[in-house]
Amino acid sequence: MSTLFTLAVAENPFSRFGVNWYDFTSQAIAFLIIAWILNKFVFKTVMKTVAERQRAADEAAANNARIQQELQAVEESRKAVLKTAQEQADRVVSEARAHMAEMVSQEKQRCELLGTELLAQAREEARLDQARLKNELRGDIATMVVKLTAKLTQMNLGQADRERLLQSAIDGMTAPAEKPQS
Repeated sequence: MSTLFTLAVAENPFSRFGVNWYDFTSQAIAFLIIAWILNKFVFKTVMKTVAERQRAADEAAANNARIQQELQAVEESRKAVLKTAQEQADRVVSEARAHMAEMVSQEKQRCELLGTELLAQAREEARLDQARLKNELRGDIATMVVKLTAKLTQMNLGQADRERLLQSAIDGMTAPAEKPQS
């Protein structure tokens, strides 16, 4: 039996399955030629394109990361500038308020001083007007006394009456001048 088996093995075992060595060899050669052509012209080109696209995607990712970092740095810089500007604005506003308060205080003091000076001037002018009016009044009274005295002298009065009237007029004129002024 072993010889039969050896013979069966020596014969083409594939022929039982419908394999023809000539067709099999020609198909294998054709497959290898097509595989070589595909590898040479198609697969290498496709692999090169895939590699380029992968490289472009990696560069885009790197650029995206770099842009994100730059954007974050710009945002931090913007916040710092905004904070600095806000601090400067607050400082300017506080300085302006302090300056305005100082100016208001100075103007208030100036107005109070001016008011005091004007009040003193008004009092002095009132005192001078009062003194001038008193003098005018004395002059008018003296004139009236003289006129009255002249009329009385023309009347028939006795010497004692004339002197008594003249003395009371003189006492009346000197009495207001002797009063203390307020």
